[in-house]
Amino acid sequence: MTTRPEPEVTDRTSWWTTGQIATALGVSPVLLRAWDSRYGLGPARRGPGGQRFYGPRELHRLRRMSVLVNQGIRAGTAAGLVLSEAVTPARSRLRAGEIDQAAAAVDLHALAGLLDELLAGHGTIAAWTDVLTPVLRRQGERWQAGESAFAAEWALTGAVSAALERQAARASPPPRDRPVLLACCAAERHSLPMRVLATVLREAGVPVVFLGEMVVPGVVVRTAARLDPVLVLLWSMTPYTADASLLAELARRDVPVRAAGPGWLPVGGRVGPVVNGLPVALRAVSAHTGREVTG
Repeated sequence: MTTRPEPEVTDRTSWWTTGQIATALGVSPVLLRAWDSRYGLGPARRGPGGQRFYGPRELHRLRRMSVLVNQGIRAGTAAGLVLSEAVTPARSRLRAGEIDQAAAAVDLHALAGLLDELLAGHGTIAAWTDVLTPVLRRQGERWQAGESAFAAEWALTGAVSAALERQAARASPPPRDRPVLLACCAAERHSLPMRVLATVLREAGVPVVFLGEMVVPGVVVRTAARLDPVLVLLWSMTPYTADASLLAELARRDVPVRAAGPGWLPVGGRVGPVVNGLPVALRAVSAHTGREVTG
């Protein structure tokens, strides 16, 4: 089966060359070409000069292939597994159960492996929406039911953050354009949704700076002044952490800023339309950057 010819690939942020894929996976270009010729795990497109271009789907497949081979599975068997796998509700529930059990046991080593495999096989967006969000929701329900789930939540939150950092580090370096700045309100401790967004943007080739949680307002203001971001998303998980004064200060300085997260919803009319949810955030970034980022 031959790949579809591509007369021009002008948006390089969503496509990667063989060399970029090899660097991201820590394998040789020769090995990638072998996986292509032997198993059909090749590029989605070719340029007019024959250059190979891999898309997000091919990148996820090759990451999954690399994980399986590193686990000691023979390449032919691994390729068969990769090509036969599909992200189905049943598979997502299975992955969620495995991750939930590892978190309950505070098995950090198992969590790291499961999360890396999840992100490689499902992709960041599907991993977050279909697997990780339900697991985190169940942990919250256990809290409300009076069960002790602190250790499990701590283990999972830390492991997911670390796995997302590893996932983002595999992406190609973004262009040196004005970045999107992601910041949490000073009292906000729950930053995982922003870290997910940062990873998705990095994978899509959008320059992004994520400040993390509990950053004092002055640092956010000074960072925005220095970076001149194309957009600032100021995150709040609950109404108790939403900092309307910081939002107003950024707006006063002509910084393009949007309130993000469910914490802003009770005061949404006073702070403008609230960016709530990953798809809405991606649409907001697309509108401000001119890059189509979908989820």
